[in-house]
Amino acid sequence: MIQTPSSPSLWQRGWSALLRIVLLLSATLLMIGALLLGLVVASGVVLWALLRGRRPGPVNLRWGRMPGARGFGRPPTGEVVDVQAREVQDPTLR
Repeated sequence: MIQTPSSPSLWQRGWSALLRIVLLLSATLLMIGALLLGLVVASGVVLWALLRGRRPGPVNLRWGRMPGARGFGRPPTGEVVDVQAREVQDPTLR
């Protein structure tokens, strides 16, 4: 039976610290790379829109519902319009 020491040795602690530093640096580089990639893509989309003569729309960064917003579409005007339904006898494409 192999007995393992109850506390890690100096070498084990050193390798563990080195691994932790390497993982932290690689995660930081990955995050910075993702941010730069997002910046390049966003700049490319804006430049492409400007080259085609279309102004990019405003960015809406609100999360959740706005106070006073009710549903989708136009706000209710308070007047209900009833429409008469009719059947179409010959549905042909125009």
